[in-house]
Amino acid sequence: MYFPLFINVDNKNVLIVGGGHVAYRKACSFIEFNAQVTVVSMHVIDEMKDLDLIVYMDEYKDTYLDGMELVIAATDDTKLNHRIAADCRKRHILVNAVDQVEDCDFIFPSILKEKELVAAFSSGGNSPVLTQYIRDKNKEIITESLGDINAYMGSIRNEIQGCIPSHKRKEIYQKILHLCIDKDRPLHKEELEEVLHNG
Repeated sequence: MYFPLFINVDNKNVLIVGGGHVAYRKACSFIEFNAQVTVVSMHVIDEMKDLDLIVYMDEYKDTYLDGMELVIAATDDTKLNHRIAADCRKRHILVNAVDQVEDCDFIFPSILKEKELVAAFSSGGNSPVLTQYIRDKNKEIITESLGDINAYMGSIRNEIQGCIPSHKRKEIYQKILHLCIDKDRPLHKEELEEVLHNG
């Protein structure tokens, strides 16, 4: 069973072994979260060459693990993926071997992302189709405006903490959030001031 954990990969070194469509999708996911991605493969699809990453047209060697913090084994060779996973575990590097749950320290959830608002759905590796279904059903809830509201709620935290006693903050945050959701947007300055004044 996998424990759900959000990890900061900003500027972290991520190695992806493989150059096909699966490796491409994994690379795109990590790049979206500002990871520093390196790809090793004898062949890569054209789309991979357009991404902001480092590509080594080479066979996998364990020296490519040097300095890596996460590794994705995304080749079509299950024995190679298993070897990569074993090499990573010797070095205490977290690894995901695509479609080989026994060789995974972590798995990829289906992700919905609007700015810094992120929802992730996992079936524990049992059914990616199910998690994709759940993700798609939630797209109508996790909207672009909700991403804006999330960013806004973060931007007013210092102001709230500076003028509202700690025992009343949760109530104020809830009032602000409900107003934002009703209006489907962040509050204007005057609207926020009215909430804080009445609160």
